[in-house]
Amino acid sequence: MNPRRPPTEIEAVLARDHRFQAGLGQALVTDLPEQGLAEVLHEHLGLAVTVEDAFGRVLVRAGGDGPPERSTRTQRDRLLDAARRGSGPVRVGDRLVGVAASPGTLHGLLVVHDPAGTLAPPDGSAPDRDAHLVSPWDGAVHAIGLTTSALTLHLLHRRSLARTELRLRHDLVETVLLECHPDDLEAEVDRRVGRSSACGHDLTGPHRVLAVRPRGGRWPDGGTVGDLMELAARRLDMSFLGTRQGQTAVLVCGPPAAWLDADGSATAPWSDRVGSGGDGRDRLTRAEQAWRIVHETFNDVLGGAPAIGIGGFVARPEHLSRSYREAMQALTVCTRHGDVGGLIAFEELGIYRLLATPESRREARAFVDDWLGSLIAYDAERHAGLVQTLGVYLDQGGNYDATAAALHIHRSTLRYRLGRIRELSGHDLTDVDTRLNLHVAVRAAVVAEPPVLPAG
Repeated sequence: MNPRRPPTEIEAVLARDHRFQAGLGQALVTDLPEQGLAEVLHEHLGLAVTVEDAFGRVLVRAGGDGPPERSTRTQRDRLLDAARRGSGPVRVGDRLVGVAASPGTLHGLLVVHDPAGTLAPPDGSAPDRDAHLVSPWDGAVHAIGLTTSALTLHLLHRRSLARTELRLRHDLVETVLLECHPDDLEAEVDRRVGRSSACGHDLTGPHRVLAVRPRGGRWPDGGTVGDLMELAARRLDMSFLGTRQGQTAVLVCGPPAAWLDADGSATAPWSDRVGSGGDGRDRLTRAEQAWRIVHETFNDVLGGAPAIGIGGFVARPEHLSRSYREAMQALTVCTRHGDVGGLIAFEELGIYRLLATPESRREARAFVDDWLGSLIAYDAERHAGLVQTLGVYLDQGGNYDATAAALHIHRSTLRYRLGRIRELSGHDLTDVDTRLNLHVAVRAAVVAEPPVLPAG
């Protein structure tokens, strides 16, 4: 039997463990708890330590050289399963991994890198094993377990704070988008500005509201909608407050940094100022190119072209409700017009600025029924495409050749279709007022509520 170790050695082990636990406590109250926890464990074990988030992204690292190895999704799934079935760290190759998880949810991973295999379970039959002191393996398991527990508490706390902040931001955005009562205008604006300032956003500058809907109405997996919107805004160097309404993200945005003057005022096309230089067409082209950058950024982040409606420019917080209505109008036209992966700014809506309000969309239904009802019914039964033909014909100013080319049909086919349109509708296509009303009806059919034409 081995002689009992001197009390001083046992006390030294206990003191070391006490310092370690005290270090964990101190790490939790620092500005970067994950980094502090990793450094305390690294110092205790003498091995490199990394902390990963639930998606395998390495958050922090303590010790070691070269780029840290990232866990794969399959490995994370296996680790979570192992954590459910047992306790303590799980060995994966040359790594010991502590799983920070709550029931059914992976929050992060604590990874100890042990390429030399210095930490291994001892052979319980070894005659020289000291029963009075824990083995290096037991000590490491204990330390990793304590650090993982501390990390779990921190990540749960951070998750709770994030949810609280998300609710606060959601409530703030919903409030900002409401009309201000004229009797309480100044005080209400001050309240909104103060609340947004507490969330790190300056509501007093130039703004627009963006309404973003992903292709097919499905947001990509692997990140929250808020994270995706923040990534897109960061790439555009654009401050924002956001919320989600069903499948639509609503963003209250300051102008991208590239669209600001030296004095902080917004430039075209973000502002409502007319750009200088060149003719009208040149300015329009520059605006289209600028908005294309915005759309391509969201396209890249979302992995597919979203539909984006952009509300009009506002210079004061109390006018954001108008920009919000305009953004939703533009989004409605964008999605109803079949341009499911496009971007439309309110200024570009043309006649849809009159047709796309909720009230006018309901009124448009009756107008469309009066002027196009017979054609819509015929198309529904025969799939003849008469409404589309009429729309293109009117868009082309009644030019046969241009209409036939746009529809990819022969002139004789176009002549037959126009004849059927006259017969079914009873309208004279040569009358100026009739052509105007039919043209408006075709446009109104796109946004009428309830819908009268299939989407796209």
